[in-house]
Amino acid sequence: MRKFCTQFFLLGLLASFVGCGSTKEIVLQTLEPSPVHISQKIKRIGIVNRSILPALEEDEIGLNRMVAAEEQWLSEKGRNAALTGLFNELLKDNRFETVKILDSIPQEILHFEMGNDSISWTTVESICNTYDVDAIFSMAFFDTETKVSIKKTSMIQPNLMRVKVKVPAQELTLETLIENGWKIYYPNSKEIIDEIVFNDQVISKGKGTNPIEAYKAIEDRKETLVEQSKASGSNYGQRLLPFENSVERSYFARGTTNFEQASVLVENGDWQGASQFWQKELDNANSKIAGRACYNMAVLNEINGDLTAAMDWASKSYKVHEIKDATKYLDILEYRLFQNQILEQQVSR
Repeated sequence: MRKFCTQFFLLGLLASFVGCGSTKEIVLQTLEPSPVHISQKIKRIGIVNRSILPALEEDEIGLNRMVAAEEQWLSEKGRNAALTGLFNELLKDNRFETVKILDSIPQEILHFEMGNDSISWTTVESICNTYDVDAIFSMAFFDTETKVSIKKTSMIQPNLMRVKVKVPAQELTLETLIENGWKIYYPNSKEIIDEIVFNDQVISKGKGTNPIEAYKAIEDRKETLVEQSKASGSNYGQRLLPFENSVERSYFARGTTNFEQASVLVENGDWQGASQFWQKELDNANSKIAGRACYNMAVLNEINGDLTAAMDWASKSYKVHEIKDATKYLDILEYRLFQNQILEQQVSR
């Protein structure tokens, strides 16, 4: 478990001093708990599609009708791709014994009630009992909107003599916004565990002698939109997993020759060597210098994954030597310790 909740990677070292002070910054990568906490009682998952296909506007003509028809196609293929992306991601999560896409539920059962965009708990409980699942992952909606813009340009194409010449043309740009929302229902506690909306944009361009030809010249647009939709479902599944996060920490690099020599070693990635110089200052008669050394030992222990020891050193830096920066650092370490307890529960499953 230790490797999960105390794993740090030194990403980079900023060599410049912060302002005119005596500290330098380092950037660490920490492993954070999933933003979505799933109860250990949830072992069987049902995925439902609650999104509604848009109707094709009958009064649209020409290019607008072609784009509208493609959006309707995307709404069907895209939402299925998003559901598949989530399904595949949940299958890889060994916390769950069963993952099902519940595509046989009549749409009227999942209807929206007036003034409430959530599925009623009576319906959720009925679905869970019928399909033998513990929780419902619901695609609340899947919407697409495309903005069409055209500008004059030119293009090279062969004439009747097969000689390539520059001709007037039009460039068509399609900016498609894909928006889909997800909810997780847990009937045992009547709790919506998570609720989030994802937004993705796909921009496609094409050139032609007229807007229709420019539209036909756009390549792989449908495939790109479907893949992006699938990725959104996969990203939601990954939201249930721990993630890496970059954080900044400061350490004291000035005060005595030992601090300056230690700073050179830190810049070369030799934290253990740097600690030997800091240890020489722990009993310095100057309380400020000793406090800075304690503070740096706290940072070292956080990097090594020992948050308890890091808190002890930070506490000594503040309580014994009155280093004010240590109070904020203590709060950070306490929060990290709390987060690691949650992380331990998540990865232990």
